[in-house]
Amino acid sequence: MTTQNTAAAHESSNGKAVEVFINARPHMISAKSVSFEEVVALAFPGGAQGGDTEYIVTYTRGQHGNGTGNLAPGGEVRIKKGTSFSIHFTTRS
Repeated sequence: MTTQNTAAAHESSNGKAVEVFINARPHMISAKSVSFEEVVALAFPGGAQGGDTEYIVTYTRGQHGNGTGNLAPGGEVRIKKGTSFSIHFTTRS
């Protein structure tokens, strides 16, 4: 399995990167947490078409009591090795 470094990676206090999965693709993140906006940018690097796009982000295997949940715009979640994100988008009609 090949992992990739990402532009959204941040330096954490210990400098170690962890492997997380975004839409089943591995990414290395060097931060203790990741934001809604960072996860969406990693899932859809070019962005979805149209101004009426709404993203839905769910995650599993989060850290410290945040095992499973939804991530809202402006929010962030603490991550650990194996945290998995599923990102879908829809357009309002």
